Amino acid sequence: VVKIGKGYKYNGEILKSMPACLDVMGSVEVEYETLPGWTEDISAVKNFEDLPVNAQRYVLRVQELLGVPVRWIGVGPNRIDVIDRGEGWDLATKSDA
Repeated sequence: VVKIGKGYKYNGEILKSMPACLDVMGSVEVEYETLPGWTEDISAVKNFEDLPVNAQRYVLRVQELLGVPVRWIGVGPNRIDVIDRGEGWDLATKSDA
């Protein structure tokens, strides 16, 4: 299971952004969306299409929630452990992975 923090709720109200006040921040509830996870080792993956389907869906959902393309995807602890999706794609990428 992978959880995505989608928003904040304070005193029953949904906040439009992260609270700046530390007192409020200490009392907020994070609104999560839960997606299926994956167990496969992705550390050697070099192409988005080679990621497990649930990992692809996770990236596409984050992209959808943010409203901006996700170009680089970290797949390991090192700086070079990154999938670069390049410049030839955009939010029109289908999320039917």
